[in-house]
Amino acid sequence: MRLQGKVAVVTGGGAGIGRGIVLCMAKEGADIAIPDIQDANALAVVKEVQALGRSAVSMRCDVTKAADVKASIDRIKKDLGRIDILVNNAGMASAPGLPFTNNSEEDWDTTYAVNLKSVFLTCKEIAPYFIERKAGRIINIASIAGPLAAQTMPPYSVAKGGVITFTRVLAKDLAVHGITVNAICPGVLWTAFWQKLAQYIADTNPAFKGMTARQVFDKRVGDIIPMKREQTPEDIGWAATFLASEEARNITGQALNVDGGSVMH
Repeated sequence: MRLQGKVAVVTGGGAGIGRGIVLCMAKEGADIAIPDIQDANALAVVKEVQALGRSAVSMRCDVTKAADVKASIDRIKKDLGRIDILVNNAGMASAPGLPFTNNSEEDWDTTYAVNLKSVFLTCKEIAPYFIERKAGRIINIASIAGPLAAQTMPPYSVAKGGVITFTRVLAKDLAVHGITVNAICPGVLWTAFWQKLAQYIADTNPAFKGMTARQVFDKRVGDIIPMKREQTPEDIGWAATFLASEEARNITGQALNVDGGSVMH
C-alpha cells in the first residue's frame, strides 16, 4: 500500500491508460479523483475504485479550459480533503499526417490544446498548493512519439515532445519545494487511439493492404519493440504508481519510456 492516505488526481482517467493508472494507484491505497470530459466513463471507473475500498469522485472537466480546471481542483480539495498526486493523462491522437502537409491548422490547434496546453493549465493551478505544502508529485503522460519524432502524426508527436520538455522545466522550478515532476512515455498499446491509427495504416499503406487493424498493430509490435510484446494500461499504471511513491522521492525531471525497449538512449 505505497500510496495509503494519498489522494491522486488522474485527468482523463475514465478509459484506456488513464483507467489503468487509476486502478493501479487505488490498489496501492490512494483515493482517486477523475476529471474527464467523458463523465459517464469516469463515473464507471469511480465505481471500480470504490469496489476496491477506496474513495473516489469524478466530474466533467474540459482540461483545455482554465475555469474548468480550477473548478475541478477546488471541488477535489473540498470532497477528498487534499491532493498529493497529479497525473496529467488526458490526451488525444491527432489526425494522421505523412506528409505533415496533410494536417490542418485545426489539427495542430486541437492537438496542442488537449495534449500540451492542458498540462500547463493543471500544473499552474496545482503548483501554488503543492508549494504551500512543500510536497507533491506531478506525472505527465507523454509518448514515445515525442522522442521518435513520429511522422504518422506530426501534431501529436510534437505536442508530446513538448510535454517532455515542459516536465523538465517544471522539475527545475519546483525541486526546491520538494515537488517531483516526471513524465512517462508509453509505447504501443491496443487502445482506441491505436485501433484508429492501425486502421488508417491498413487503408493507406500498400504494405499493409488487406490486413485488419489488429494485424497491423501486431506487426508494428513485432517490428519496433525488441521485447516483441505490446504494452498495457497497467504497465503505465504501475510506473506511475512508483513515481508517485516515496521510493521515487529523489527522481525528478525524467521521461521514463515504458515501451518494451523501442526507444533506447
